[in-house]
This record gives sequence, C-alpha cells and structure tokens, in this order.
Amino acid sequence: MSAGLESNRVPKDTPAIRVLQVILAIALLGTLVWAGWRIYRTLPPAYGAPGEALRSGAQQDLTIIFRAAVSAGETRINLYPIDFSATEREYLMNARPGKSLEDFLARRLQNVEPIKVRIDASGQAVARVSEGDWWMHATSALTNGESMEWRVPLTISRKPQTIELSSDNAYERTKKF
Repeated sequence: MSAGLESNRVPKDTPAIRVLQVILAIALLGTLVWAGWRIYRTLPPAYGAPGEALRSGAQQDLTIIFRAAVSAGETRINLYPIDFSATEREYLMNARPGKSLEDFLARRLQNVEPIKVRIDASGQAVARVSEGDWWMHATSALTNGESMEWRVPLTISRKPQTIELSSDNAYERTKKF
C-alpha cells in the first residue's frame, strides 16, 4: 500500500513547482512594496526627522505679548518648526527607561534652527512664520529672582495670531533664594 501512495506524490523539482515558487515570491515582494507605499503616502510631509513639518506655506504674523507683574530681566523666545504633538507621540511609542521627554526633545531639536524673537520695551514681539505646526519655548528671568518658562505648541494658519505669556500660563516657575 505504501508503494501506491508514493507514486501519487508530485516531485519537488519539477518545472511547474519552480514556476509556482517564483510567482509566489514575486507576489509576496509586490505585496510588501505596495503596503510600504501606502504607508509612505499617508505620512505628513517632512524634512529630516518625523515631527518636523515642511515650511512652504505663506508667511503669517505671530504676535507675542509678554505680561509680567514684576519687571522682567532677560526674556528669550525661540520658535521651532516642529510638530510637538507628533514628537511627543514618537517619544511615548519609543520610551526608554531613564530617558525623559526633555532629553528626547533636546536631541530632536539639535539640528533644528529656531527663530529667535525679541520682546520690545512695551512687552510685544512680532515674528514672521510660515503656516504649519510650531513649538514655542520661552524663558524669562524676572528682577525679583523668579524665572518662568513656557512651552506652547502652535498651529499657524492663514490669519494673524496672538499669544500672551503671563505668570498665569507659565509651564514652570522657579525662584532663587
């Protein structure tokens, strides 16, 4: 009986089996390329790393108003062309023990050139930025020894925008004694 079963088997090295293997291999490779292309097409436009937005939109005015209850010493404002929400999501997806979001963000911003904004004597500044996602990081050293920091994700659209920085909306406040 075993001799009859062996005679019904198809040899592994026949030309028909080889052709079928090649067709299945090409189909598998084509499916992988097609899936990768679909994913690539849905990604946001970027230059460099994920989370950095392409800056090709129209320039818009961003007005920044600094309101301090105490007179301010030095105030520094940097605007980064980066999508902070996407960067934060990437950090959470690739979290490593002992590495904070601040470390991850500092590493990400190493090669990103910020727009530096100066506050005038009246406490206002205007920056020309392109449409898209931005992240503002501002620090201010007050004359009473207190310092404040702001971290604000921004989405710049076609209309002029105003951002107000005050002690009420500061991300962090510290005081030196």
